[in-house]
Amino acid sequence: MVLESILNPKNAEDKPWHIFVIAFIYTFIGVFFAHQLFPNQSSTLAVAIITILFIPFFENLFELEEEKDDAAVKGGKKQNIFGRHKQAISVFSSFFMGIIVAMTFIFIFMPTVNVFTLQAQTIEGFSGRVVSDTTGAVVDQGDFTRFFVNNTGVMILIFVMSLMLGAGAIFVLVWNASVIAVYVGLIVKSLASNGLNLTTAYLYGVPVGLGSIALHGIPEIAAYFVAGISGGILGVGVIREKLNSKEFHFIFKDSLVFLAIAEILIIAAAFIEAAI
Repeated sequence: MVLESILNPKNAEDKPWHIFVIAFIYTFIGVFFAHQLFPNQSSTLAVAIITILFIPFFENLFELEEEKDDAAVKGGKKQNIFGRHKQAISVFSSFFMGIIVAMTFIFIFMPTVNVFTLQAQTIEGFSGRVVSDTTGAVVDQGDFTRFFVNNTGVMILIFVMSLMLGAGAIFVLVWNASVIAVYVGLIVKSLASNGLNLTTAYLYGVPVGLGSIALHGIPEIAAYFVAGISGGILGVGVIREKLNSKEFHFIFKDSLVFLAIAEILIIAAAFIEAAI
């Protein structure tokens, strides 16, 4: 795999901007092949190809994170759970942002590459929301319970897929990144329709669009990252450690703590989203 020769988890944790660049490039590759091979199914195929490209990397990342817990047990290190795994969260963040920025670019500057049909439908139908034709803004018609139940379901799905399939949860994260990219792209298009140059609208609209959902989006997406790491390190622990060993118990505890933190973040995100 070319990605493995370009980037490994240790380098990515030290320089997370590397994964941003790779995610940006691989998004273009995934979209290109999806559009060329199966244009009618390209919305999901692009997400699938990007996921496949990154599976080896994230499987190695989860192994590295599991080794940190293993070393904490054997070495008696007192570093807390965030101290051990904070770099993995930064890697997830860089990966996620790279895909959003790349897909927004494709949505704006390559309109003939139609790989966003399902994403646009998701924005229009999700949680009773509608997209404004004039501003590109999303109008909420939901409440706390709806947001909480939906986001908790996504979080659990990410945890289970990460536990059972290693990097399987990456598919869900890439899909969510593509939906956010379309949302941001609609804002960029609305700015361009109001007279801004398209390039200027993109450079201005991307941070504006991301900022408009940052209050609830940051804790929500962070919860997905944490759930993915939780399932990933537990899955590796199940394979590599004896179930009655001290190392596995430590990994299991870390996984549960991360999952609890993810749920707290989901509650906070749902509360904020319902309030604004």
